[in-house]
Amino acid sequence: MSMRFRNFFLLQIAGAVGLVLTGCSTSRQIAVDYPVAQANDLKPLGGYQAVDGDDYYVQLFSEFELKGDSTLKTGCSEIGSGYEKGSSTAGVVFKVKNEALNYKQEVTALVYQGSSGKCNFNLETRKAALTPWLRLDLSKDTTIDYQFMTSNQSDTDISKIIGDVHKSTNLLALTGVGIGIAVMGKLADEWVQSPIGQTAVSAPSEAKVSTETHTLPLAIQSDGNKTVFRETRLPVYEVVEGGNPFSGGPKQLGELRIYPEIRSSLLLKQVSAGIPSARDVSLQELLSMPIRMGEGNIELRQLLENSPIDEKPNLQPDWRKYGEVESQCRKLKRVLRGLGFNKFDRNAVLYYYLAQSPDWSNYNIPKIRAIADDLRPATLQQFRSRNFSGCLIDEDYQTMAMMGLSVNSAQDWQAIQDARQKKESVLGPVQSIGRQLTSVIQNKNPAEMARQIYPLIATPKEGGGKVLLQNHLGEFGLESMLGIDYMPGEGIVIGYQQFEQVFSWLYIDQLSCTRPAIEQGKPLGHIGLLMFTTQDGSPWPKGGAIEFEIQSGKISRIAFQHPTFRDFEQSLNDYPEIGGCRIDKSFVDRLR
Repeated sequence: MSMRFRNFFLLQIAGAVGLVLTGCSTSRQIAVDYPVAQANDLKPLGGYQAVDGDDYYVQLFSEFELKGDSTLKTGCSEIGSGYEKGSSTAGVVFKVKNEALNYKQEVTALVYQGSSGKCNFNLETRKAALTPWLRLDLSKDTTIDYQFMTSNQSDTDISKIIGDVHKSTNLLALTGVGIGIAVMGKLADEWVQSPIGQTAVSAPSEAKVSTETHTLPLAIQSDGNKTVFRETRLPVYEVVEGGNPFSGGPKQLGELRIYPEIRSSLLLKQVSAGIPSARDVSLQELLSMPIRMGEGNIELRQLLENSPIDEKPNLQPDWRKYGEVESQCRKLKRVLRGLGFNKFDRNAVLYYYLAQSPDWSNYNIPKIRAIADDLRPATLQQFRSRNFSGCLIDEDYQTMAMMGLSVNSAQDWQAIQDARQKKESVLGPVQSIGRQLTSVIQNKNPAEMARQIYPLIATPKEGGGKVLLQNHLGEFGLESMLGIDYMPGEGIVIGYQQFEQVFSWLYIDQLSCTRPAIEQGKPLGHIGLLMFTTQDGSPWPKGGAIEFEIQSGKISRIAFQHPTFRDFEQSLNDYPEIGGCRIDKSFVDRLR
């Protein structure tokens, strides 16, 4: 019967092994048996409980595997170098279709020709890509039919009908990261479905070609609970007829394997457990990745710029404008998904795209710095509010973290807030007492100062209105002012009236804010420090530090300290701001 085949694509061959087999026979034919499928469960990636359609890419291949003894062992020395018209010709063509992507593809799997004569037949086949890389959720809709074509007429050359198996076109294929990527998504089909490739040659009108077409089992199938991938094998037999008493009936020549290859990223290197690593790459590297299109490559950047005008993302927005960056991020995310990229590749591009925004850097502030007190709570709250929720969801942040990228999820920010609140609960009493003490010392009315300090001070033994006073600052006449001969190192207990006399006598000029004392890098919740300067005429003109200790909500001890006590100056460098208190270096310099 007469057949005419339309134009079709052949995928760029990712890797090929050609077979040209020649043997001795009176007459040879091939037969293809029913397909045999073997199903295997697709395992979740490390760290995931189940397989998601956004986790993997799938590419389907066909490959011929020779079985049994080589026909060349029969003694023939001639190897066919091309096609000859013969009495028996056959071929297998795979017809691939994905309705969701409007994708159709025909791929020649093998061509066999045999004719009368001792050594006059050949079989040509090679590994062929049946699909580009498809995201797992898109690949499950891919169906494959195989068509077996035969003819016994000498003037029928099936190889010219179905096309030379050695020829290929450049639709889409991936040969490795950095060599050329091919993905297929709903936005990509309008660019790849152009009529590029070989032109099929029609068979003569009188040619008699027999065909039969069958559907292969689905290569990828998911029922929501688990995902399976299938490798299907088509046994190919050689049938020897006429003049050979030792033929022994049909012999298996080999098998056509149809199998999926699976990977979790096309843009990144894969590490242990199949999770790709997005470390040590840049946006420029990702956007410069070559994409196979038609007969050449274009960069991913150009592919994005060729997207529909209403979806086209701006790759260089004003990075200082949060709203604009968030909007363009959303567009970029949609286009990347539409092109067929999975969550790992999408989020790698999005991460390095957003890394140019100061708001992104602020939102993903290192946790140690966020917990430190050099940032005010209001500033941190502003950082947290700009979380790019108009573009990213929690799963995006989780995916970025799985790839080794430093990001803060909503849970991370909650942990930061909890840590800050815990620290505030420690610092709160010190700061509160410190503010009250400052107010008392700054009061220039002696009687009011005495009345105000009374409820703030108490010792465990002497009770309210009493405080332990210590002097570690130096000799400046404190003993004479108190009417004592000697002040021991552990100090003496004074009353509220003596407290007023001491601080009025010192002529304190300025007081710093109150900071908690630092011990082994941690703030103490019961000891506070503040610095002071003195006016002209003060018995201690240099100024110094005041340390106070809290017991049961009262000041039980007050000590005059040198600014170097407790390594105070160094703690100002290590922790510039604690509990909202920042003491300028110029203040410290005045004490020297």
